[in-house]
Amino acid sequence: MASELAESYDPLGRHLDDPYAFYAEARHHQPVFHSPRLDAWVVTRFRDVDAILRDPATFSSAHSLRPVRALYPPTFAVLADGYPPKPDHITSDGDAHRRYRRPYARHLTEPGRVKGMEPGIRVRANALVDRFIDTRRADLVTQFTSPLPVATAAALFGLEPGDAAAAKQGSEALFSLGSADLTEEDEQVAARAVVSFQHLLADRVRGRRAAPAGDLISDVIAALAPGDEPLTFDQEAELVGTLASTFGASHITTTDTIGNALRLLLAHPGQWALLRSRPELVAGAVEEVLRYESPVPTLFRRTTRPATVAGVNLPAGADVLLVFASANRDEDRYPDAARFDVTRTPTRHFGFGAGVHTCVGAGPARAMAKVALQTLLERLPGLAGENERSFALRRSINVRGPLSLELRW
Repeated sequence: MASELAESYDPLGRHLDDPYAFYAEARHHQPVFHSPRLDAWVVTRFRDVDAILRDPATFSSAHSLRPVRALYPPTFAVLADGYPPKPDHITSDGDAHRRYRRPYARHLTEPGRVKGMEPGIRVRANALVDRFIDTRRADLVTQFTSPLPVATAAALFGLEPGDAAAAKQGSEALFSLGSADLTEEDEQVAARAVVSFQHLLADRVRGRRAAPAGDLISDVIAALAPGDEPLTFDQEAELVGTLASTFGASHITTTDTIGNALRLLLAHPGQWALLRSRPELVAGAVEEVLRYESPVPTLFRRTTRPATVAGVNLPAGADVLLVFASANRDEDRYPDAARFDVTRTPTRHFGFGAGVHTCVGAGPARAMAKVALQTLLERLPGLAGENERSFALRRSINVRGPLSLELRW
């Protein structure tokens, strides 16, 4: 029988808005509990989350993005017009995980890669600000925090500028299916966007197969489907699947990191003023944002054998929800953990996960967030909230960030 605390957990409802008091109670009284709503064991303390992430043999990633609610039957008919789901570096283990991850790691950690991206990020950031600075007010999600990572990811992958809108829409739709409470109609709209994005990627994959261009798509093709013969349908499905999920992860989480940074800094105006006077604190501020408001608040694992976590015995085949958002505010790990402080000495957090599945795009994400904040501090130092609705959040268990930031200056 589930405890009162477990019964009250509402991860797709009221706990999307402000779950932190609930997580604090769980850490103190029931750090591992079984959620009937998710049919999963929920893990809330830093040390337990860390131990699980560092034991991939016992805690598999194959179902890390499993849906938390069933799709409507008509949605499957829409998705059938696209490519079937395939594992990728997020949803695989062992040799398969290393195979899928390797081309991204090689490309993104190439010496000078991240540093070399910063001038382009800065140019894009300033160009975006140029478009709205004279209006004295704007929704910075739609006009800055989202288009900056989308354009940067598109350039990195090798997509055309004209592809960006469809890629953004399709990848966001992909991450919403099964992780948000959509209506049947909205879910089918999302599924159609996913299929359109899949076909766009498939067309770009075939083009790079014929003429590699040294971009990320070309490198992924060369690693996962070496040779120059025409790709089979299964090869296309594998490539489209890994590229779609990675593109989504690369821009959605960065959008949310920048958006969360603005939301937190404006809610703590003394911290914004401190960054204005001490811009050298920006890099550390990004780490504090990632700790305090993780853009990926939860992720699943599944036990491959019986395991014990915080004294709780879990059977083989059990789903385990790792709550990064709770672990990152664990009082046993961070002094005064519930306080947002840009002067905090950076220390390890789960903003990019940990272990073998540490986010492969952490370097570019940090660079984008840093340049974005520097640009806004320089050019819009007087930012303030426009109204109380300006901080509405995504309605998803997997990603957390503002849907809009209606600001003035």
